[in-house]
Amino acid sequence: MTSIKINAMLALTVFLWSSAFVGIRIGLTGYSPGSLALFRFLVASVCMMLVYHRHSYQKIPLFARLQLILLGMVGISVYHIALNYGELTVSAGVASFIIGLMPVITLLISILFLKERPNLTIYVGLIISLIGLMVMVIAENTHSSITQGTLFIFIAACSGSIFAVALKSFLRLYNPVAVTSWTLWGGMFLLLIFSRSLGREILTAPIPATLAVIYMGIFPAAVAYIAWSYVLRAIPASKASISLYAIPVVSTILGYLILQEIPTFPTLIGGLVALIGALIATSRSEHTESKDKTQ
Repeated sequence: MTSIKINAMLALTVFLWSSAFVGIRIGLTGYSPGSLALFRFLVASVCMMLVYHRHSYQKIPLFARLQLILLGMVGISVYHIALNYGELTVSAGVASFIIGLMPVITLLISILFLKERPNLTIYVGLIISLIGLMVMVIAENTHSSITQGTLFIFIAACSGSIFAVALKSFLRLYNPVAVTSWTLWGGMFLLLIFSRSLGREILTAPIPATLAVIYMGIFPAAVAYIAWSYVLRAIPASKASISLYAIPVVSTILGYLILQEIPTFPTLIGGLVALIGALIATSRSEHTESKDKTQ
């Protein structure tokens, strides 16, 4: 895959995932967090079935499929339930800044469980990120409901980071579309516990909320996950993740244009400091990783 295609897929993924934070806020005007997640991934699952059966991908062994289903339950279901609950009280822009720290959490997981060798620069970046996160949380925590929402979004970031680390090993062995399909279906399977509430809410939800959920199921879910899987297969996860730092900026702009959500100045500064720290930490990690591969 050429670099132009990879960059195009990266840009597409960034825009679609940025728009999802706004779409969630719109969807929550008509759906509860669990119902919204189920509806979104029912749509995404149908899309993946059409794509999956249209092509002849290599067969994934049964045990690997079961692993991908379990991985989807953590990385898809838990992530989106927590994110949806968080965005009940937290704006799209602020939510995207917290989710933007996923590369830092991924780095910590790699250090703790994959025995990656950290250095002083990485620690400095991590500390800067934590300071920025604290500033952002303090600026936003004017009500207990916002505190709870921030905690839910942080849980989402942790589950998403675990998902990103675990997914890489499967992408080395299997087709990205096949891997994406089984993880999405696994996430959708767990979300079926919200079937009853979705059945009630879909009859009364406003049309904009329903259209927003359908959009998120097709584009930020199915299309973006496929694009991201191809990117992870083509380039190192640490290098790809750097592009995700643009998501909070794009999401904040979209939140302002579509929802008229304007983050406070301390929140914006805290978010930018957190992302700068994350960039320092993960950029150094990528440099170290590349150096190790050449030795």
